[in-house]
Amino acid sequence: MDIRIPGSIANLGPGFDALSVAVQLYLRLRVIAIRPTEPDTIEWRFVGAGPTGENRIETAFRLAQQRAGIPTPGLLVQVESDIPQTAGLGSSAAAAVAGLRLYEAVMPAASASHQVDWLALATELEGHPDNAAAALLGGIAVSCQQDDGRIVARSWPWPEELRFVVATPDMPLQTAHARRVLPTEVPLRDAIYNLQRALLFVRALADGRYEDLREAMRDRWHQPARAPLVPGLAEAIAIEDAAVLGVSLSGAGPSIVALATADGTERAAIVLRELYDRLKVTCTIRVLEAHQPNNRATGLPAYRENR
Repeated sequence: MDIRIPGSIANLGPGFDALSVAVQLYLRLRVIAIRPTEPDTIEWRFVGAGPTGENRIETAFRLAQQRAGIPTPGLLVQVESDIPQTAGLGSSAAAAVAGLRLYEAVMPAASASHQVDWLALATELEGHPDNAAAALLGGIAVSCQQDDGRIVARSWPWPEELRFVVATPDMPLQTAHARRVLPTEVPLRDAIYNLQRALLFVRALADGRYEDLREAMRDRWHQPARAPLVPGLAEAIAIEDAAVLGVSLSGAGPSIVALATADGTERAAIVLRELYDRLKVTCTIRVLEAHQPNNRATGLPAYRENR
């Protein structure tokens, strides 16, 4: 029994807590053994680094079990992940979704009969729905939290020709800390500024008007407050190179994402590498593709990584 959950890039500039896209970095679970004689136990085997703090996979699994009200047999689960932790690439949301999917896979009848809302549970754990929506649905996702707390999320395919060139400085940044620096209120002019660009961003993707992406990815809500925490962010946003279609912080950071066409990824990666070399900041560069809805992936390797 295998489960694969993608990482994600949230916000995409102006779409704070609303827009996200699933990418081909994966958290993989494999149920090695089911142990009926050891109910409600889970033995975890991590390939490579395990969680640096809370095991969000188990937390989510236990939450699903609690809401469904049905215990499970014992499990032996192997975990392997491409998604770097505390990097702004959706590792926490992927872990939460993986735990929920694990319960669903082990107890399909229980989860179906109790109509468990996986996105609502993932949002309860994460505090916001954007990364979880992309991890659950694939593609580019928009999420909306209603007044009663329910989540509406919709996704659609990301343009196949657009790639993500992601630079991850070798420094962790906890999402909780990155959220604490945000302003509690924004001026009306800044609210309008972001709304205009978020709508332009979605339209630019739909129409293939990629010349609009640089302006459409500008933001006044979260990136200015987070820039002091993220080396290279201000400089990356200011890049003017034809291969770099637009730049934003990836989630809460510290990763930075540049959009490029398939033909422009090599040049975009060089531009980001040169930027961090000038700043004397060690980073990892990844060239990623979108994980499309319904697992419509390309079959290519998940990413190319360069240090």
